Amino acid sequence: MKKNIFIITMFFLSITINAQNQMTNFGNLKFHPGAIVSFFGNLANNGTIADNGREIYFNGNSAQTISGTSAFSIRHLDVNNSNGLTMQQNIIIGDTLELSTGPLLLNSKTLTLNNSSPTGIFRTNGYIVSEQSDNSGKLIWNIGNTFGAHVFPFGKATGEYIPFTLTTTAGNIGNVTVSTFPTATNNTPLPTTPVAVTNVNTNGADNSTNTVDRFWQIDKDGVSGTATLTFTATATEIGSIVNLNAQRWNGAINSWDAPLSGQTNTATTATVPAVTSFSTWALSGNNTPLPIELLSFNAAVTNSHVDLNWKTASEKNNDYFTVEKTKDGSVYEYVATIQGAGNSSQTNSYSTEDANPYLGSSYYRLKQTDFDGKYTYSELRYVSLLVEKLVNISPNPSSNGNITVTLQNYQNEIIRLEIKSINGEIVYSQNKELGNEPQTLIMIENLSGLAKGLYFLKLTTAQTSENKKFVIE
Repeated sequence: MKKNIFIITMFFLSITINAQNQMTNFGNLKFHPGAIVSFFGNLANNGTIADNGREIYFNGNSAQTISGTSAFSIRHLDVNNSNGLTMQQNIIIGDTLELSTGPLLLNSKTLTLNNSSPTGIFRTNGYIVSEQSDNSGKLIWNIGNTFGAHVFPFGKATGEYIPFTLTTTAGNIGNVTVSTFPTATNNTPLPTTPVAVTNVNTNGADNSTNTVDRFWQIDKDGVSGTATLTFTATATEIGSIVNLNAQRWNGAINSWDAPLSGQTNTATTATVPAVTSFSTWALSGNNTPLPIELLSFNAAVTNSHVDLNWKTASEKNNDYFTVEKTKDGSVYEYVATIQGAGNSSQTNSYSTEDANPYLGSSYYRLKQTDFDGKYTYSELRYVSLLVEKLVNISPNPSSNGNITVTLQNYQNEIIRLEIKSINGEIVYSQNKELGNEPQTLIMIENLSGLAKGLYFLKLTTAQTSENKKFVIE
């Protein structure tokens, strides 16, 4: 450390560090309660920092950096440098990030804020620059179950302000990780990490002229979480596109989900409510996100079947819809085909039902096929069908040593059947793999050699077991 001047006020403990070049910490740097520390040069942390101070400022007149080989974990950071502060290592902030003036350049590093309050980031004229096409410049905000509008104050290196706002409305969203970057007019480069996006197509054709030249990567690690998202892009990135809609890339189907309903927009923003699924997002417009404008798609359990309903606000060259279902998100099964309206500018309602749904959890999606064979998919809709599983033995009592075991709603699983005497001796056993039929009959014969009396049938699956009594006469 060269030519540094320390000014210490014992009452408040206010420290000012003036450095021509760089201050490097090789030992234990400790900021006491109430301390205010200003850095006018660069800071390299190769030791430890214990920050109980009030504020740490970066107030230089030329560009500054934070670097070093050790973790940089502090309580309060204020960037007040019109030439910017560049991160050359990850930073963890426990309380508040204040952006007074100039850019905080993430520079392919991660900035983590552990204060869940929406006021954890306070901005006057500063901003955060992400802008890495591999999404490596990330802001992680530990929001948890704190509701309200959390503003991620992104900006471009040129100074244009493009904030992203996540307003939590329900659940525990956990840590929210956001990054963003601009593209060329053809929307390249496409995101490759952490999610690979393969196209910005609509109905099989390139839709880049109607897609804003920017992507957002949004992830959360909470067990739940519902939020309203507001995306902002520059006027140059939007160009002549109007009627902006936000759309999420669905990696499970390798395509863009239909825009969620209830969206609002301005010339440079799009706001989408009730978001529960997060990934890569883009903005499209000019009313060409999909060949149909899907208002809603719903799946609901009614008794032992699933009702499926959807509405379109408009349709263009729409031949037909196909409803599909899946248990695992990779293998889909056909449910029904419904003819589309072709070309329509009015609201159309459609419905069908799945009379043989999967037991337990499953998902439904809507496939729309154009007259030329091109197609797109809707978002997935979740249902859970809990049906009572039944085991019946007939005849009971058995006079000839033969019985029939009837299984109701045991499907797509491996079962084990055992027959035990009243003394606990296993006198019969078999394993059987069941198909997807709702009812299975299993014949057990030649039990006539057993002594007359009471027996127990035990059925075991990976999740449950069931015991039944029967009598051999």
